[in-house]
Amino acid sequence: MKNISRWTLCSLSSLCLIFSSSIAFASQQPVKSKNKGDREGHDMTAPIAAEDIPPAPILSVEQAISSMQIQSGFVLENVAAEPLVASPIDIAFDPDGRIWVAEMLTFMPDLDGNNEELPEGSIAILEDSNGDGEIDKRTVFLDDVVLPRTVAIVKGGILYADHQQLYFAEVLEGNNLGIREVVDPTYAEGGNVEHKPNGMLYALDNWYYNTKSNQKYRVMSLLADVPNNAKEIYRNKYWKMVVAETDYRGQWGISSDDYGRLYHNGNSSPAQGEYLRPGSLMKNPGLQKPVKANNIGSTRVYPIRINPGVNRGYLPSTLIKDGPNKGKLANFTAASGNQLYRGDQFPQDFYGVSFTPEPAANLISARRVVETQGVLTGSELYPESELLASTDERFRPVNLNTAPDGSLYIVDMYHGVIQHKEFLTTYLRKQSEARGLDKNNRSMGRIYRLRWQQNALGKQPKMSKQTPAQWVEHLNHTNGWWRDMARQLIVQQGDLSVVPAVRQILTNSEDHKARINALWTLEGLGALDLDVIITALSDIHPKVQVSGIELSARLPDSDHSVIGEYLLKLGPIAYELAVQVALVAGEIQGEKSLLALKQVLMLYGDKPWIKEAAISGLAGREQEFKAHLTDFDNNDFIEMFNRVGKEDIANSNVLNLENYIQDSYNRGKDYYDGKAACFGCHGKDGKGIDNMGPPLQSSEWVTGPEQRLAKVLLKGLMGPIKVNDSQYNLSMVMPGFSANLTDQELADLSTYIRNNWGNTASSVSRNVFEKLRKQTNSRQMPFTEKDFTH
Repeated sequence: MKNISRWTLCSLSSLCLIFSSSIAFASQQPVKSKNKGDREGHDMTAPIAAEDIPPAPILSVEQAISSMQIQSGFVLENVAAEPLVASPIDIAFDPDGRIWVAEMLTFMPDLDGNNEELPEGSIAILEDSNGDGEIDKRTVFLDDVVLPRTVAIVKGGILYADHQQLYFAEVLEGNNLGIREVVDPTYAEGGNVEHKPNGMLYALDNWYYNTKSNQKYRVMSLLADVPNNAKEIYRNKYWKMVVAETDYRGQWGISSDDYGRLYHNGNSSPAQGEYLRPGSLMKNPGLQKPVKANNIGSTRVYPIRINPGVNRGYLPSTLIKDGPNKGKLANFTAASGNQLYRGDQFPQDFYGVSFTPEPAANLISARRVVETQGVLTGSELYPESELLASTDERFRPVNLNTAPDGSLYIVDMYHGVIQHKEFLTTYLRKQSEARGLDKNNRSMGRIYRLRWQQNALGKQPKMSKQTPAQWVEHLNHTNGWWRDMARQLIVQQGDLSVVPAVRQILTNSEDHKARINALWTLEGLGALDLDVIITALSDIHPKVQVSGIELSARLPDSDHSVIGEYLLKLGPIAYELAVQVALVAGEIQGEKSLLALKQVLMLYGDKPWIKEAAISGLAGREQEFKAHLTDFDNNDFIEMFNRVGKEDIANSNVLNLENYIQDSYNRGKDYYDGKAACFGCHGKDGKGIDNMGPPLQSSEWVTGPEQRLAKVLLKGLMGPIKVNDSQYNLSMVMPGFSANLTDQELADLSTYIRNNWGNTASSVSRNVFEKLRKQTNSRQMPFTEKDFTH
């Protein structure tokens, strides 16, 4: 290990996440196709003349801050910059407030991405050794990681992921490395660097969650029982790790509110929030529904410089065509690292605001979250403006974190090119070369702190030297980071001596957020009992009651009669209580819980999520509940109820195919998960991903005429489109694969998606693509739905 206050970096690069990048273009002539991101027939004529594009020189930290417009009341300060940090893509604060930073030092070392697979990425520790608020010490903990993409704190060390696997690295005294072992060898398997899991957020329910993933992870005592539907995948001397399935969500970055609900984004969807807690609708294997995320606010962005260097800036509607904002990005194209602010340094009005970086437009956007019945909505906090925007095109904010001092930390890759080679177009290559944005990217990176000017920063934590009893005090802290870290430390330490003190917070704290945190701390310690749950169910705040209802299902059957009485009483009071009653009623044994469920369906059956919640919670008790439906007139629920156990879920038709077609199918699966990376937008289960891609399962676009699917795969598709009578108004454009996949590869891919997830359609031959490639050779743009309706 190396401790250094001044360190010269010489081998750096950067990340991507469907980012789009940087710019000037010297010619107005159409560009000849030659890069992997090119799509045959696309006219890549530059939309902005070279002389109209301002320069993009490397700026010093002081110059970079001067280039930014920041909303009144805020001030931006640099806490770390090169040579102390380079190509940062993720950070985590440890119990002492030190910054653990993942540096993707070999991402796109040049425009061809040569040697990016070299093991030269770093996990480093950044410290403020003298307490002046600035980082002055860097410790290189690991320097041999291939494209590190996430880092998280865990008992005994850290969890981190490279481009394939999730690891545990033990941290010994003096920041030395102890054991380093693979926790999950398939954590980031398949796909390319832009379409892999990331996050490892330690959430309220004591599980780690990721985006671009349907897996969740939990650290447990070596003697603890493995939860239902989970499996143990790793153990060391400190703990064992279990993994379970959860909802597939998001793209890059993940955060949570005080109630355990997750927030994330897609590249063109700046903020998405899930009204239900993760996994709520996955309890019933006979009929599972995804928890659809709600969009928070619009997709519009308001840069303060022109953005002709986004990867597909030549496409219509990507950039504003005329007027005073000509050449500026119109909508998000590279949303990343969304953060729901839960700090205490900003004014109270900012608590719970969703912040999203847009590195392609060099800005950070802010959206207020509004909760209504079953829905999370919101609007821009600064209409037709942004929280922070820069004229420096190399300003690439990719992640945000609520900090221990209550401020908002900004992770800035400070990198010219952030589009991966698999998607880089000749258009962007030419712009990057003309502007020199492909140069000097191997030693740059900044971490900023955004704070409210009139408020003092919070103190630096020193939790590693504290006792579990002292950690309990932090469960009542006004800053969400302190509550989360205290709960994680208590739960992963497993010291049951603190249970009485935690119960006191549940009883005595005036802050409902602290009471909720105390509840889930007791859950993590395995210390729930009937008295604790009754205290929660009797709380004056509905959010505490919601957690109490959810956790009541953890109690033994002997307590269920009492819980049934509470469900009958709480269900009619408010919608948010009714949803949670519906989710647990089937798990609470006895007739009272089923009566509570029927009551909820009668009162709220037409409200969002109620029917789905009831089906999810009923797992295994459907026949018992059927007797309650004799005088029930909610036809939608009855229709859903009757589908339990009868719906095809992710069913493959491969065994019904001839042997040589099975070979095609299997090759197509490899392309779907790898070279074509279709799963990044449509999901591994083919059910689609909100605001990214519509479902392929039971889609007429997939199982209909093979020529239609072939044309879409060759040339791409622009929305809006209708799938299964549902309208999809996606701002993303599906690019064609004519330049990237051969006719045989496209035929294999088609055969796979037409015969998976319950689809049973004919295979597709190479000849179909050979013929259509010639017929569509002159087409300049992706298809639209109208092209197939005339």
